[in-house]
Amino acid sequence: MGLKEELLEYLRNETEKFNIKRPSAGLTANYIADVFKVKRNTISHYLNQLVKEGKALKINTRPVYFLNRAVFESKFYPLPTNILESFQELEDLKPVKEQETDVFDELIGADGSLKKAITQIKASVLYPGGLPIILCGPTGVGKSFTAELIYKYCLEKNILPKNAPFVSFNCAQYANNPELLSSNLFGYAKGAFTGANTTKDGMLAAADGGILFLDEVHRLNAEGQEKLFTLMDQGVYRRMGESDSCHRVNVRLIFATTEELEKNFLKTFLRRIPIRITIPSLDERGEAEKEQFVYMFLINEAKKVHLPIRITNRAMEALTRHRYTGNMGELKNTIKYIVAASLVKSQNLGEVRITIQDLPANIIEDSLNYSDTKLKNSKEIIIDENSTLEKLYELNTSHLKCIKDTYEKILSLFANSKEKGFSPEYFQENLINEVNALLDNLIFNNTQQEQGTMLKLMIANVQEALEYLKKNYGIKFNGNSIYAIAHFLYYKGNNSIHWSKRQEQLINQLIESIKPLYKFEQTLVKYLETILENKVDVKLDKLDKVFLWIYLRNLKVAETPQKVKAVILAHGYATASSIANVVNRLLGKNIFEPFDMPIDISVEEIAAKVLDYIKDTDVSKGLIILVDMGSLKDIYQEFKDQVKGPIAIINNVSTQMALYLGSMLDKELFLEEIVERLKTENQIEYKIIYPKRKKEDVIITSCQTGIGTALQIQKLLEDSIPQELGIKILAHDYNALRESGMNEAIFKVYNVLAIIGTADPGIKEIPYISLEELIAGDSEEKIRKVLKPAVGEEERLSEINKNIVRNCSLERVIDSLTILDCNKILSEVEEFVNQLEVRLKRRISNERKIGLYVHVSCLVERLIRRQPIETYKNINNFEQCQKEMIKIIKESFSVIEQTYSVKINTAEIGYICDFLTAEV
Repeated sequence: MGLKEELLEYLRNETEKFNIKRPSAGLTANYIADVFKVKRNTISHYLNQLVKEGKALKINTRPVYFLNRAVFESKFYPLPTNILESFQELEDLKPVKEQETDVFDELIGADGSLKKAITQIKASVLYPGGLPIILCGPTGVGKSFTAELIYKYCLEKNILPKNAPFVSFNCAQYANNPELLSSNLFGYAKGAFTGANTTKDGMLAAADGGILFLDEVHRLNAEGQEKLFTLMDQGVYRRMGESDSCHRVNVRLIFATTEELEKNFLKTFLRRIPIRITIPSLDERGEAEKEQFVYMFLINEAKKVHLPIRITNRAMEALTRHRYTGNMGELKNTIKYIVAASLVKSQNLGEVRITIQDLPANIIEDSLNYSDTKLKNSKEIIIDENSTLEKLYELNTSHLKCIKDTYEKILSLFANSKEKGFSPEYFQENLINEVNALLDNLIFNNTQQEQGTMLKLMIANVQEALEYLKKNYGIKFNGNSIYAIAHFLYYKGNNSIHWSKRQEQLINQLIESIKPLYKFEQTLVKYLETILENKVDVKLDKLDKVFLWIYLRNLKVAETPQKVKAVILAHGYATASSIANVVNRLLGKNIFEPFDMPIDISVEEIAAKVLDYIKDTDVSKGLIILVDMGSLKDIYQEFKDQVKGPIAIINNVSTQMALYLGSMLDKELFLEEIVERLKTENQIEYKIIYPKRKKEDVIITSCQTGIGTALQIQKLLEDSIPQELGIKILAHDYNALRESGMNEAIFKVYNVLAIIGTADPGIKEIPYISLEELIAGDSEEKIRKVLKPAVGEEERLSEINKNIVRNCSLERVIDSLTILDCNKILSEVEEFVNQLEVRLKRRISNERKIGLYVHVSCLVERLIRRQPIETYKNINNFEQCQKEMIKIIKESFSVIEQTYSVKINTAEIGYICDFLTAEV
């Protein structure tokens, strides 16, 4: 063992004894140097290495202290950084609940099974004057405890004065004597019955100004219930034996019952109780909450016996999985009995030891029936007087602990990298292994019954969400992605992780810093979150979203140009499905959506099915409908006014036709071109229909090097042109515009006002505005001319021009188009342009320079992401004819290659060459 390893072991032993209020000198460099008989400088060098590796903590006090990080976090709490400025800062990082003053945090399941109940309770309590509440549920579920918490909540929120009474009355005590029950509840007048020698107040008077809790209220007979009517309606009551006088009280009523409401109460009584809350049984609350109850009762026992309790995982699991008919009450008494019995056996051990053999016989017998065990290892859990429920549950619930540990690493990396200069790219690269490791752990190392109903439901809903994203954003997810995301969401669920105020600040700073890197992933996660909230009632926390952003970015999902969609309509039991299945499998992609039609189905019914498909799918690029009979050719009449893109209907579908068509759809060709090519290979009967309606005004954005930059220009313009003007901004393929011109489908579907982009596609009929003009501020007159017919008002036009000038500054454009540090990349590109001018022996115009700044910035990002453009027209000819130009560009670009550790390829050089030759 080397000196560094010995030092780590020494810190491990010393940190085990660490007391934050009285830190030991044994953790300082001077002391450690004396122990190891080594120079202090050498010891400090190795200790700082351990800090850098994340194995040790450094407290920058005088003297400096060092701790073993793993031991500290295991014994106390996780930390987001390895270096702290003081012991006070170390204490400040201790996690605390955000809502420390809300007494409902005391309830296990406040964020889970009792979430709805707590919302109802708060609504009733905060209502002016309060609303009567009835708590329903079997014996032992915690109705009385909940009623007491309602009282505490009222005091805490100043709804009731601090001296307000809480009176609990169990109606079951007087169930066999209705008169005695009434006299205790309402009080009685002198002479009301034999022995009533004086007038006496009842529980109602005692509860005046506070809360009256009536437990087992179903024991009140019909007469007793009726007596409460007047109280609930008017706030007055009569004592037993009184007929004239009424007494006014200001009292809030809480009822509790174990019985069915409709069978045991008068309808007129129930009508007066608007808030009915069901407290679920222990089994209904789920295994996670059940486990927390076991921990809570063990902590309470440890405090009573003043000894640590050591319980095996096997015993813990058996206690958790046993079914308690008496609910929390039975569980509490069971644990009390087990601790008492084990205490006798452990008298001289200084602790209470509980193994599977110490449990009651019925629980042991139950445990033999478990075909799987959640906790396979033999590790023991130690609970003492200082244990907290949160710490115990998180440390011993493997999946939650794994998730929290990963989140801690995310925060730690961010905190450390902030000190060195934060880089989003470095952040992504260094965290993806942690993210993948967590997902592997959740999927492969968790031995719970993973095919439970909830997990299946989660998988189904994640699949639905990803299917939608696939259709509408052109993203492909594999089965592993669905499984991984579903497992993460299943195990994280609504289990909230509590952070200190310092950690909360760090989380907010993290999100602000990385948002620009994950723009597209944010869109995906936002939709996923909507599905989860609606379908499985799961809400994502801030770091859940960060985790999913990182994961999705690593899948290299990216927004792709929309393709022409295709469906097959055919009569018969599975004709359409068979053709679609064969073609989709041969092409390895889900291209065709089949619709099998009974022979006697009407055209209207078929159209309704296709319309449902259109509503859920983006068909703005076009829809091809393959049909098997001429009778379906005119189906478009049923929905021609409801689609925004062109429709091609092709008759006499066959597997061969579908296969050829599918191969062209996969090449991202345009609808008219696909139909033309199909026509040359097959004798087809077809019809192309364009929407007959007033065309929407559109501005097209395009980029010579691909749709990605066009999409970003689209977003900049969307931020500049008010949505209410009804002018759409659409990104479109540059090559398609250049090759098809006005024959391109988009001109038939929309009223195109202008094309804005990085290169002119050469369509004379449509005004072109270059991105360079927008950035240089030279586009005002062109913009005014383009928008004048649609906008009209001069004031509005000026406002739009100002927006464009503001949003399209060079820095803003670069920041929008790339994830790179704007100032740094502009500085590097400026040097590249200077080198070009020197080598070319000519000046490059300012307009061209601006274009180069934008183009090269995007190029550098592509190279960093290892996603360069690989193709260029006539590349072999280019390499032969432009050897000198290629050499000049490559030599000039070397400054950027060195800075960003990238290499430029010939295709990318070709596009730079196009920029330079365009102005000559």
